[in-house]
Amino acid sequence: MTGPIAHTTSYGALYFTDRHGHPFQLRSARHPDRWQLPGGDSAPGETPWQTALRGAREQLQLDPETEQFATGRRLLAVLHHTPDAHRPLATTGFVFDGGTLDDRQLHRIRLTAEHADWAVDTLWRWRHRMRPHDHRRLMLVDRARRARTTLYAEHPDTGADAFEGVLVLVTTPARDRVLLNLRDERPGIAWPGHWAPIAGWREGHESARDCAAREIREEAGITVTGLHPLPAPRHPLIAGTTTVLHAVYDGPERALVLGEGQAVRLVPREEIPALRTPPYLAHYLAHL
Repeated sequence: MTGPIAHTTSYGALYFTDRHGHPFQLRSARHPDRWQLPGGDSAPGETPWQTALRGAREQLQLDPETEQFATGRRLLAVLHHTPDAHRPLATTGFVFDGGTLDDRQLHRIRLTAEHADWAVDTLWRWRHRMRPHDHRRLMLVDRARRARTTLYAEHPDTGADAFEGVLVLVTTPARDRVLLNLRDERPGIAWPGHWAPIAGWREGHESARDCAAREIREEAGITVTGLHPLPAPRHPLIAGTTTVLHAVYDGPERALVLGEGQAVRLVPREEIPALRTPPYLAHYLAHL
């Protein structure tokens, strides 16, 4: 007795960044709202790794052997997509680390008719240029590269495992002061030059609480208690991949140690309206 024949397909892709660590992507000529990694569907008899190299060679007009990128064959992510209205077959994608494209290589890229443009940008800016589910996949692949691990995701298009970052409102026990960080004036990051809560990207297989505790230690040098999700409606400026939490700090302000940004303070709540803050801050403070 024989079972049903499996109908599946696979693809291979390379994840490149520029010298600043910003992701590189190609814009589809057929679907201008879609940004893609170099690569494509595997041909008969072709492995995903061979597909990824062929895609880079054909789509960028750069020879992987001559340019000496993607030499480690390091697998970053395995993405399994179930069939849907637009994808009749189950698809498994293999994304490999392509390494860094330097300025010289970027300027030598010559696109084919398949793609209309290429770009490098920060993860924050990519969020505003891409479809939400495409950005979720990009975030997952970038996390794998930063954590130097391989991640496996089922249904990456649906956001079944959508947590990729945290926003943490840290207050004193009486909730009369809020921990805020004055962010750097650096283009391409979230809210440059604003006083904002602690936030950051997920690393490896961290839980939301582990990610939040680490970010607070790195940005403010303190340990907090009572970390839990903040029961508030999601503000429209907060991405669906961001988990919002509340935590309590009961130590002295002199214990704060600046790890990132320009300054870190426990700000009295009555002083916050006079500061330059992201619009979402008042929304979440109202739900504390």
